[in-house]
Amino acid sequence: MYNAHGMPTAIQRLVFAIGMSSIAACDPTPEQAEIVLPSVDPRRCKPVPGTTGSPNTIEEAVALANGLPFPVTAECFVEALDRPLRIEATESQASVQPAVGARSPRVFVWSTDALVMAIAIDGPGRNLVEFGQFVSPRRSVKAELEFPLSAPASTAAALQRVRNVEYPRITRCFVCHDSERDESTIPGGRSSLVIRPRPSTLVDIVSLVEQHERCDPKTEPARCRWLEAIASHGPIEHRPFDASLPLF
Repeated sequence: MYNAHGMPTAIQRLVFAIGMSSIAACDPTPEQAEIVLPSVDPRRCKPVPGTTGSPNTIEEAVALANGLPFPVTAECFVEALDRPLRIEATESQASVQPAVGARSPRVFVWSTDALVMAIAIDGPGRNLVEFGQFVSPRRSVKAELEFPLSAPASTAAALQRVRNVEYPRITRCFVCHDSERDESTIPGGRSSLVIRPRPSTLVDIVSLVEQHERCDPKTEPARCRWLEAIASHGPIEHRPFDASLPLF
């Protein structure tokens, strides 16, 4: 049906448009074939605007944690980190945040080359995230957050948490990390030597993925949540410490 001016009606134009779109759908042009819909990030814990999943400093790591849904767990914090997750794992129990054997190692997570974080999958340190911000190739400032966080934390509090209660001028890290001193570039921070785990204590990251695959959440829910946070949100890669660093 045509209108008074001999032009197609709105209905006819609509039918024609639908027919043309159907033809186009059956025979897409090269430009149409390249259209890719944006992927949906399925993570519950992910960086909010203004924060980064690849923190370069202790301050940026604290900001990432503060942007996550409260109460923030340590597992939620690691889930929010960008992938691939670059890690080194050790079964060493000689630490204030010890591993519980190769099955539940202590894991070092490299956010960037300037910031390494330490987590424990099980045991007394499982709710702690330790931070080491490099201020030179062989020195780093240490800090720590205890989870869950029920309110925003501060960088000053994270730096203060590692201080020795009896001797506030030094940190608890002094026991293992020598040559500690105040770091003027990070107010409230004390830097000390970086050490690397002994090769004999290292845990293959393939075995860590296998532990995740066979973890039973009915019998070990907390441990499984940690393995899930590490291994279920994208690829993980082995990132060793510099071989020139002193051994633990």
